[in-house]
Amino acid sequence: MHDLTGFQRDLLYVISGADRPSGQTVKDEVEKYYSSEINHGRLYPNLDTLVNKELVEKGQLDRRTNYYAITDAGTQRIEERREWEEQYVDM
Repeated sequence: MHDLTGFQRDLLYVISGADRPSGQTVKDEVEKYYSSEINHGRLYPNLDTLVNKELVEKGQLDRRTNYYAITDAGTQRIEERREWEEQYVDM
C-alpha cells in the first residue's frame, strides 16, 4: 500500500466492504468518513488509479453507472497492510 495515497487506500477499503458499489456509493461512504464533500474530479481519477494498478475491477451496471469490485490483488494488499499495522497497533 506504500504506493497508494491515504485517499486511495480509503477508497480501496470502502470497495472491499461493499458488493460491487457504484462510484456514487463509494463517494457517499467516503464523504461520511471525511465529513466533507468529495468532488468528482478527485474521486474518479483515484478510482481509475486503483483500476490501473489492478487492485479494483471496473464494470458497467447500466449505460450510465459503473461498479467497482475488489480484485484478489486488492484483497491481498489489504491483508498485507493489516498484518503490518498489527505489528505497531495493539488494540
